[in-house]
Amino acid sequence: MVEFGAIIGESAEWTKFALFKPFNFKKWMALTFIALMAGSMSNGCNFNTGSGWNNSHHYEQKQAQAPQGAAGGQAQAVTPLMTQKPSHEDVVLISVVIGTIIIFIFVIVILFSWLASRFSFVFLEDVIKNEASIDGPFAANADVGNSYFRFNIVFIAVFLAIFGFLMYLAVAALIKSGLVNTSSPSPEQVIKIILMLIPVILAALALFTITAVISLIMKDLAVPIMYKERIRSLAAWGKSWELIKKNAGDFTVYVLIKMGLGIGAGIVYLLAFIAGFLIVAIPVALVVFALWLITKTVPGIAILPYWIFFGVILAPVCLFLLYCLMALNLPFAVFFRTYSLKFLEKLDPQYAFIKTDKPVAAQQ
Repeated sequence: MVEFGAIIGESAEWTKFALFKPFNFKKWMALTFIALMAGSMSNGCNFNTGSGWNNSHHYEQKQAQAPQGAAGGQAQAVTPLMTQKPSHEDVVLISVVIGTIIIFIFVIVILFSWLASRFSFVFLEDVIKNEASIDGPFAANADVGNSYFRFNIVFIAVFLAIFGFLMYLAVAALIKSGLVNTSSPSPEQVIKIILMLIPVILAALALFTITAVISLIMKDLAVPIMYKERIRSLAAWGKSWELIKKNAGDFTVYVLIKMGLGIGAGIVYLLAFIAGFLIVAIPVALVVFALWLITKTVPGIAILPYWIFFGVILAPVCLFLLYCLMALNLPFAVFFRTYSLKFLEKLDPQYAFIKTDKPVAAQQ
């Protein structure tokens, strides 16, 4: 049975040694960048859409209720333009613009996926060696990083295909039931819709669970094995799966403990980020307020250049302060990377990457 208390203690000790003994601001900034690129300190974002359709619909209602006469003549003049079909040239132009945007987004996603795969090994090596190097580890781990990238691309493609198929089944079931066309469904109809979607929802939950487990195995076990033995993703996956089958109970406990520690780390980081943001925001707000007071004495023609000048100065400062706030999450990123390495070491002693009992030797 793996002693998880010892693993947690050793991981915390190595994190403290690597980041605080001594504290090196330049190292923190570099290692934060590496961890961000590796996807070890990512944050979710929620996007919201506007209500433009409601505004246009309200405008159409007002037009329909407008009195006849001059306004009516104006409406007659506008209506043909509103109902006119787009020309072939317009359709081609819109298609080209949309296609260009899609290709651009696709290229960006591929690029950052490749960088994340390569930087996963950079971050791993820097944590092991207690460094903050980029060039050396990035080049030295090219083969394993590219193999990990190919695995991720195929893995994401399979996930999207299965998820898209589940969404197709859900939409097809709703359309076939005829409940979609009901403007005000009754409670019984709502219950019927939910019951129809339960199999798809359960399948989607199973898909997300399997995806999360595979991602965790690859990141926590397969990547270190690839780094140690210089083998490809599938071979490392096979070795990881053999270890998990032999230690299924320990792996389950490992995942549960990591989930609990992750929730706690997220709460601590959120509180630290809020506190740091308030500490940083107050001086910045005072500076902006002082600049605003100065504008009272600035000629009107010079106000725009005045704000552009100070905006160019303040924008990089604010971005750097935001980056420093993100760096508050670095100890957790290093801890969880070390935690996975220590667990792998307990499963198989040949994967002993970090000697926490002799940290000075590890640094050398």
